[in-house]
Amino acid sequence: MPSIFRRRFTWVDDRVVVNLPDDEQQMLAHVLPQLRELVMAETDPALRRLRPAARPDDDEAEAAYREMIDNDLLRSRLEAIEIVEEGIGGTTLDDEGVSAWMHSLNALRLVLGERLDVDVIGNEALENLPDDDDRVGIVALYEWLGWLLEQLVAAAMGALPEGDD
Repeated sequence: MPSIFRRRFTWVDDRVVVNLPDDEQQMLAHVLPQLRELVMAETDPALRRLRPAARPDDDEAEAAYREMIDNDLLRSRLEAIEIVEEGIGGTTLDDEGVSAWMHSLNALRLVLGERLDVDVIGNEALENLPDDDDRVGIVALYEWLGWLLEQLVAAAMGALPEGDD
């Protein structure tokens, strides 16, 4: 079966198994260090969605909030990136690993969405970009990360008990 049809994440024995093709492993290995660099610098405007203001109307309260949570948030993001990097070549994820993968994939999408101005131009505009637009590659990465995240969520849902509804 061609790799395009193969699931990247599967639910096996109460765990999620990661099985990415080589080219997708290489892509994540390329973008995750960039994400790490961005979150460590903390100054890039593309991080806006990763660090939304809790108290935009009160600078003093916002500063106190940032002082209280920023170090823990940074440490959590860096740990999640490390877990993903360690498992790119294939691994079995427990709940913490699934969470780390979800957080990292979502963080990448949020940063790319900010770069693409998704809430301003909307997804329809992205779908109709001309082939020569400089953003085509970024949009493809953004869409692929969404698809990958969707597959991870679907696999992780194997942990949910069957419902009657």
